[in-house]
Amino acid sequence: MKATLIIAALITYALALDEELLHYVSDDVPGGSYKYYSLTYDGHIKIRLISLTGDADLYASQTISKPTYEPDHYCLQSTTCGEDIIFIPKSFKRPVSIGVYGHPSHEISKYTLLVSEILIEGDIVPYDQASGGTYKDRDTRKAHILFLAHLRHLLDFLFGLLF
Repeated sequence: MKATLIIAALITYALALDEELLHYVSDDVPGGSYKYYSLTYDGHIKIRLISLTGDADLYASQTISKPTYEPDHYCLQSTTCGEDIIFIPKSFKRPVSIGVYGHPSHEISKYTLLVSEILIEGDIVPYDQASGGTYKDRDTRKAHILFLAHLRHLLDFLFGLLF
């Protein structure tokens, strides 16, 4: 339940900025091990790793399929004890490989990984109901995504009470 509240708050925070939340995942990784993901989204991407317990670190590579902490095995990294953030440039070759490393000082690290596109003026296409695809402006799109995020949070809360 606490993790759900944290995730909902993080989603709301991400939506308040000039970012569009594309994907998120909550998972865990044993100390000294990696979990790998593949990023295929285009554009300027922000990856935020929040360690809920333990200490997870973030590595990314456009050339190596399984990035590690070895200096020649990653292109970008963030290894703080708190929130880790990296920015994937639009110019990076896709797919970008993402590695989440569980620091060995903890038996297990639980984390949430959020992937957002950094919106740049001119990248937003007006809403056309006939084509059914996009939104008039940033506020309309954010309101729609925020509604869905709150709906998901409410459903998680209700299922938590019922089951």
